[in-house]
Amino acid sequence: MSDIQSPDKSFNWAKFQAHLGYTDEEMAEFRADDRRRKAAEAIPAANRRTIVATVMSSHGCAAGFKVGDTIEVSGAGVVKSCNVCIYAVAPMTIHAAMAHDRIAEGLDPNGMWFNTFSCQDGGFCNGSWGQVCFKVCVE
Repeated sequence: MSDIQSPDKSFNWAKFQAHLGYTDEEMAEFRADDRRRKAAEAIPAANRRTIVATVMSSHGCAAGFKVGDTIEVSGAGVVKSCNVCIYAVAPMTIHAAMAHDRIAEGLDPNGMWFNTFSCQDGGFCNGSWGQVCFKVCVE
C-alpha cells in the first residue's frame, strides 16, 4: 500500500449525517463547502492510518511515560491507546489534524515538517513536575 492515500469518493454521506445529527439543510451546506467535504471524504483513508507519538525523552513524568512508549491515534483523531495523559494528547491534536489534512490532500502524512512535540508540563527545571518529548510518525 502506498504511503499516500486519496479521499474516498464513495463516502457514506447518510451515515455521516446520522452520526453527527445534521439536518438536511446543514448537510447541504456542509457538502457545498469544498474544504469540509474533502476532510469528510478523507475519513475512511485517515482511519486506515495510525498516528504514533513515540517518547524520545522523559523526566519526572507523573503518567510514567518512558523512552519508547507510544500514544496511538487514528488518522481521523480517535485515541486508540489505553495509557494516555491529557497533557500529552492535547498538543498531539495538532499533528492529528496535520495528518488528516495531508491525507485529504493526497499527500504523504509523514511529510509534515513539524513532527515533534512535548507535553504541556513545563518540566522540573521550570518549576513544574516533568516533561516528555515525542516524535510523530504515521503508519
